[in-house]
Amino acid sequence: MQRRIIILTARREAPLLQQFLLQQNPFLSVGIAHNLSSLTAAVDRYEGNVRVISFLAGTIVPATVLSRLRITPYNIHPGSPEYPGSHPESFAIWEGAETFGVTAHEMTARVDAGPIVAVCRFPAPLNCERMTLADLAYAHAVNVFSLVGAFCADTDASMPHMEEERWAPHKHTNKQFQTLCQMPDNASPNEAALLWRACGDDFIGHAAAQA
Repeated sequence: MQRRIIILTARREAPLLQQFLLQQNPFLSVGIAHNLSSLTAAVDRYEGNVRVISFLAGTIVPATVLSRLRITPYNIHPGSPEYPGSHPESFAIWEGAETFGVTAHEMTARVDAGPIVAVCRFPAPLNCERMTLADLAYAHAVNVFSLVGAFCADTDASMPHMEEERWAPHKHTNKQFQTLCQMPDNASPNEAALLWRACGDDFIGHAAAQA
């Protein structure tokens, strides 16, 4: 039976990721999904006999779809295991992290909870802004995809788990991010500048921080 992979990703990344997989194995069937509806249709079409690789996609795949997959799916996204959940770049900057990274893990019904199969960490630049850190993570995410993609192009088996890697126990939420982006009335100039770097245009007090 022909090996099938569906890449869940944005339109910009899709052609290059598809090309990479076909270079690894020209006999692959590689499809693209940009949202949950197109992914669900592909899973239904192949009756679950397909591998899903999510690359920097904001789509949360529900348990109803995951339970139909017969091959282990993977998610690749910004944030090392120390920063599960929402807006990892912002919280890393706010907490003064010296390193950041990209994580690949098995997709489960719970977000950022599946076994970890690949991690790429890199130094976080001093006083960097949110988008700068996001751009660096993007570059490293491509490298992680090459690792995961090469494995999946060759076999339907599951990748070995990185037993030494564990998710941090507390996931950041979008509500926590919204709270972070509101400058307290008693914030010092240094705190305001830090919030601006962490939150960018989402920072409620960004005009004051830039003044």
